[in-house]
Amino acid sequence: MEYASTTALGGWRARLKGLTARREGLDDRELVERTLAGDMRSYEELVRRYERLVASLLYPYARREISVEDLVQETFLRAYDRLETFNPDYRFKTWLLAIANNLGVDTLRRRREVVEFNHEIHAGETGGPEAAALSAERSESLREAVLSLPEQYSVPLMLRYNEEMSYAEIAEVMGLSVPAVKSRLFRARNMLAGRLEGEAG
Repeated sequence: MEYASTTALGGWRARLKGLTARREGLDDRELVERTLAGDMRSYEELVRRYERLVASLLYPYARREISVEDLVQETFLRAYDRLETFNPDYRFKTWLLAIANNLGVDTLRRRREVVEFNHEIHAGETGGPEAAALSAERSESLREAVLSLPEQYSVPLMLRYNEEMSYAEIAEVMGLSVPAVKSRLFRARNMLAGRLEGEAG
């Protein structure tokens, strides 16, 4: 009897592992469908896929009184509550980031303060210790320069260069037109260049 129970348990674990593996292979739309049908593990897979991306978008909006983790959690709760409104003709990632951005803007409006940009921008480290040190120094200067930008410029910069999103995707996330996104990025790059040149001078 004991042998049979152990075998059954081992079989159940293998089945669970198989279910998890299958979820990882599903696309976002399938995971949304399964979540709406009551499969919470499918939503956990969506959280796993996009938690880091949502956190990086929300960094500019976070301050001492509200952590990035709290904003991320609130984003996924809001997304879950509105999951039935998701249009499968669009990308889930873009829809989710729009919810995150709206939450960030709402948080900013409530606070009415200047927002810090805390996101670390990583540079590649090649060429030995000297090159690595120089790269780290440049990365820190860039991070500090981005820190000084208002969120309406730091967020599109992060989405474009860290997440490699298209102008159209950024426009959808931020609720802007494509020309407005291009204009903000142009201004953000000029502001960054001015700050970095000021430091070098």
